Order: sequence, then structure tokens, then C-alpha cells
Amino acid sequence: MKGKSSGLLVIIIMLLFALAFSKNVPIATVPVQTAVDMNTTTVPFSASSGDDSTSIHCINVGQGDSTLIVSGGSAVLIDGGPQSAGSTVVEYLTRQGIAKLDAVIASHPHEDHIGGLVAVLQAFQVDAVYMSDEGTDTEAYRKLLEAITAENLVPQFPNIGDTISFGNTGAVLTNLAPGPESSKIFDADNPDGWSLVFRLDAADCSALFPGDATFGIEQFMLQQNESQLNCDILKVAQHGAKGSSCQAFIDAVSPAYAVISYGEGSTEQAPDSKIYTYLEPYQTTISQTATDGTIVYQLHNGIVHLVS
Repeated sequence: MKGKSSGLLVIIIMLLFALAFSKNVPIATVPVQTAVDMNTTTVPFSASSGDDSTSIHCINVGQGDSTLIVSGGSAVLIDGGPQSAGSTVVEYLTRQGIAKLDAVIASHPHEDHIGGLVAVLQAFQVDAVYMSDEGTDTEAYRKLLEAITAENLVPQFPNIGDTISFGNTGAVLTNLAPGPESSKIFDADNPDGWSLVFRLDAADCSALFPGDATFGIEQFMLQQNESQLNCDILKVAQHGAKGSSCQAFIDAVSPAYAVISYGEGSTEQAPDSKIYTYLEPYQTTISQTATDGTIVYQLHNGIVHLVS
């Protein structure tokens, strides 16, 4: 595949096989439609109103993405921002009383999504790591693989339809795209085209986390099952910049709330004006980490509360 070196593939294979043999188990992948049991610990959480309540925290990491989801006694982190924000993410999780993470999801191998995960893996017990099935020959990606191996974890590569459950709360994350060999299907040269897309269903509410999914992935999901995209909350893809969020996709989601995660003063990936135009007909309440800081949503009994 373009953009990848044979040396990177050798490094990945050596890391994974060394870990697998040290634990005397085969390299794991996520079986289709198999939920991961995450009811293993009690996580104190200051903003929670009960075990049936779910909270979404879009952490202000500057130019990047990092989202914490807490439901009952389970916590999952989607992305960790850039390396420079690693300590910010660790401190935020610590302030929220997070004792461990049941899962960490690295949506795709861009540094502004995975760089901070190294610090997270070093600071917290993590039960499972889920990644896009494609990698890059970059320092950030190599450091992430090394951190995963150091914690005696084997990365798992979710297929379409795979789920991650939050214990007995009823909350569940479902992977909607892109599936195996994403680089061959969408874009061999652009890691955004390999970005995992997860839908959260919790407390009779829903949210969509498309990472940096491109137009190609959006069209794929529209063709597969347009109804699955309709959600209360949208984490806008690719920081609101060009290359994501076509009008048909936004119309299918029609969110009541949207959050755009980007860095103050960013020009390269600042939100494009079209995203505001596409959201306007739905009277979407739009929050932005660059101007509003960390955004917190509380989901309870079918109602979304914008906490901050």
C-alpha cells in the first residue's frame, strides 16, 4: 500500500507476535457482533446522576480530538489528541475520578488523534485497545504500538457491526465503518479514509463519532443504512474542515447538538463555513472546543443536557 514501508510492517508483525507468544494466546481480532464485557469496575464520576446515566466529554486538546464516554461503571476513550495534549487528557480523566479505562479507541493513525494516547496508556490501566486496520510509517504510530505492547495489550481491529458494551447499563458503541482493508476501498494515501466511525446508543439517546471520516466513508454509510446515522449528537468529522460532512450526510444525521473540536487560531483545519450552513435547518446547538473549551453532554431518559 502506498505510504507504508516494508520496515513498518515488519515492526508491527514483530511487536504483535512477540506479545502474542509471551502470553501464549493468538493475536486477537474483534469477532463480528460480539460485545465486549466491560462491567469490570466501578468508576467514580462527578457529573453522573446514576448508573443509568451516560456522559460524553469532548476534551479540549487544541488541534485534535479526544472524547471520554462514561456510562455506569465503565469508561471508554476515543482518541487522545496530539502528543502535546497527553498530559491534558490524563489530568482531565484523573479529575473526573477515572480509575481505569475499559477501552481505548484510536480512530485512525493521524498524530492529532493518537499522539496523546501514549501518555494515557502509561497512566491508566486499559483493558482493550481498538484501532483502524491500517497504519502509517510515522513516529507517532510507532510510539503508540510500543506503548500498547509495553502494557501487554494486543490491538483489536473492529469490523462493521462489532460492538463494545458498557456493562449492564444498556449503553453500546457500534462500529459503522470502514471495515477491513479500508485503504483498498476508500483512499490508499489518506489516513482519514481509514477512520473508524462509532455510534453510541445510551439512555435512549444517540451520538455519532466519525473521527476524520471522508466523503467516501460518508457515502458508504449512506448507501449501507442511512437510518443508522440519525443521532442526537454529532462529533463533527475532521474538525469541521473541508473533506468531510457532505450535505447528504448531515441531513441523514440531523443532530440536535454538534461539537467541533479544533485549536484556537488554527488555519489549516479550521471549520469550513459550509458545516454551519448544513446544520442551520436543524437548529443544531453547535459547541466548539476552540471557543467553549471542553464540552460535556449528559444523557438521561431520552434527554440530552449540555452541561458545559
